[in-house]
Amino acid sequence: MKNQVLLLLFCLLTVPTWAQVKMMLLRDTAQYNLSLADLEKQYPPAFARVAGQKGVFMQHGRRFLDTTNARTLRFFTFIENNKKRMPVAGVFLQTKEFVRPNGSYERVFCQFEGRDLTAEQESQLLELLGDWYDQHPFPIKTQTGFRWDGMTQIGHIPQKRTARRGAGIISTIEAAEKTTRPDTVRMLAFNQLELNNIPEIVYRFPKLEELDLSKNHLHELPARLTADIPTLKRLSLLYNAIPNDSVFFSRNKHLVALNLQGNKLTQVPLSIRQNRRLESLWIGNNKLQDVNVKGLRRLNDLNLYNADLARFPASVCKLKRLQVLDLYYNKFTEIPTQIRRLKRLEQLAIAYNKLNALPPSLSKLMRLQMLYAHHNRISQLPSQLQKLHYLRILDLSHNWFSVVPAVVADFPYLEELDFSNNNLQEMPASLGKSKSLKKLYLRSNPLTHDNVKAGPYAPVIEQLEANQTEVFY
Repeated sequence: MKNQVLLLLFCLLTVPTWAQVKMMLLRDTAQYNLSLADLEKQYPPAFARVAGQKGVFMQHGRRFLDTTNARTLRFFTFIENNKKRMPVAGVFLQTKEFVRPNGSYERVFCQFEGRDLTAEQESQLLELLGDWYDQHPFPIKTQTGFRWDGMTQIGHIPQKRTARRGAGIISTIEAAEKTTRPDTVRMLAFNQLELNNIPEIVYRFPKLEELDLSKNHLHELPARLTADIPTLKRLSLLYNAIPNDSVFFSRNKHLVALNLQGNKLTQVPLSIRQNRRLESLWIGNNKLQDVNVKGLRRLNDLNLYNADLARFPASVCKLKRLQVLDLYYNKFTEIPTQIRRLKRLEQLAIAYNKLNALPPSLSKLMRLQMLYAHHNRISQLPSQLQKLHYLRILDLSHNWFSVVPAVVADFPYLEELDFSNNNLQEMPASLGKSKSLKKLYLRSNPLTHDNVKAGPYAPVIEQLEANQTEVFY
């Protein structure tokens, strides 16, 4: 009874804070006699036409896309700066926002998923989100206001430990200590064991090839790990707390894959270059000030995801064996022409940056099969890209295109093309002749707001569908 009274008091004390931004849980609309249907009549969706006039997205085009992308980044920064106020490590968040013409919020409805929450935890999350909406009105003023649905993850949702199983795999320290056949063990999966130090037991196995120490609390990578385990090929230290000056490697020729994502690195530690046979290096989710991969000539897979890079790292262009390059969630505005040197590149991921254009030099990447450049500010494609004969996947969603570039119809093996969430108003007739295209995404564009099957591009879409292409609009 005492706990129930305290909870009621807590809720009563926090209601005025929510009322300031009129936030509530989506499931409580009936309880407060609110009609979502009435609000939806008053506030049209951002991507729709309003009474024959252009809707918010169509009115503002590029500016609207750029504003929403920048707003998302500010939201994540706000959550990171206020993570001590989070009652849980992380949660999935669904929102329905009803935005007035002046940018303030009429209502914001929330729904939390991914874990079971108490009433008090939901109250704390609503209070935190209420502060965000109160401090950050929508940056663009509109004539009618609009509604906006969103879904994202806030914080980090802890995952239950999944113990790896299989022949030659040991996933607990106890099992490693008890085994009578250490010579049969090929992998130690010591992930998520709350380790503060690398256990001595790892040196017991004479044929160990893979060591997974991810998601622990390690602060040092000792040289002994590569010196005393000469069979070690793959090493993962994903999400630990290792800084630059605590990464040590002996010179070796056996390590081929290293994962140091999510640590406390600001540069590629010098000793990493002692691994001359390294083929895969994942070092994203660190705040890197510099990327020096000189000497790692065998690298074919480089991950610099969310590495806080303001410029495209020039040293990467010297990795002539590189096949996969991931540069998602950085801050660079251009790609150097030297990228043409990456003759073996097959997959390039440059989404969530600030690119205004793609360079013609990309046409030199003759083996490129997958190009992910969504969530940028690109509005045109160089005609030279028609030389990318082996391109299979091209994702240019969430950019600034108003016309589907004619060059996309010249890729003979293109299977998947995504132009969702652009400002498309025109589409080349030549696209309908594509024989290889399996999926075409055109959602959330002016081109598809009305009945697209009755519009000027209906013949193009009908021709594509006749060729067994799935068109999403």
